[in-house]
Amino acid sequence: MFCPECGTENPDGARFCGNCRYELNALNETPTDNHSNDVIEVDQGESTVTDGMKYGILAASVFIPFIGLIMGIIYLAQNESEEKKEVGKLWLYGSLGIMVVYFLISGDL
Repeated sequence: MFCPECGTENPDGARFCGNCRYELNALNETPTDNHSNDVIEVDQGESTVTDGMKYGILAASVFIPFIGLIMGIIYLAQNESEEKKEVGKLWLYGSLGIMVVYFLISGDL
């Protein structure tokens, strides 16, 4: 620790400067709560959709198309961000396409 009065380096925890005898005690006082000055940032706006979730829901839609259909509708209805709308469209159209393929394969159309 450096003395603010004369600039001499002193050992950490020293009460007084070894050169000018300036009281360093006030500089050594630490708050009892070490987290009192921490800043926590909270993202309240747009959140991104990870690639894992994006393609995971799409892959799950191959086996259960209603997953993509429901998630697509939810993401489109939220109106939070353009990215979420695009992902919602991907899931919705992807699941609808998979449903059409399943109906064509089964011969029920």
